[in-house]
Amino acid sequence: MARAELVQTIMAAATNDPWLRDHPPQLEWWGGRFDPASTPLDAPIVQMLATCDQTVRGTQAVFEGMPYGADMRLLSSIAGIPTVLYGPGDVRDAHRPNESVAIDDLLTATRIFALTALRFCGYDEE
Repeated sequence: MARAELVQTIMAAATNDPWLRDHPPQLEWWGGRFDPASTPLDAPIVQMLATCDQTVRGTQAVFEGMPYGADMRLLSSIAGIPTVLYGPGDVRDAHRPNESVAIDDLLTATRIFALTALRFCGYDEE
């Protein structure tokens, strides 16, 4: 929708310029493009992950929307699978030269993933 509005605005502006009217802009879209995705906060997997995060870390989980592209859209938007983007470290360090994650962050996330999987599949710790 935003892309269509941008194209419409550019083309409308071009009609007001004599040269551009005779030589209309040709727009080319390049680079990574990702459709948005979301999962409701009350989805069972979101609530389970939040509970397990709090159990392991001892703090309330924080939910935030992220402005970058991810394959989550394929699972949630196309396949209809409720999905959460979650992982160790700082996302600003991801997919860059010398990408790394602190071992403590990796271990904490592994505990949270394992506990979430067990509880989500019905395992009762007691």
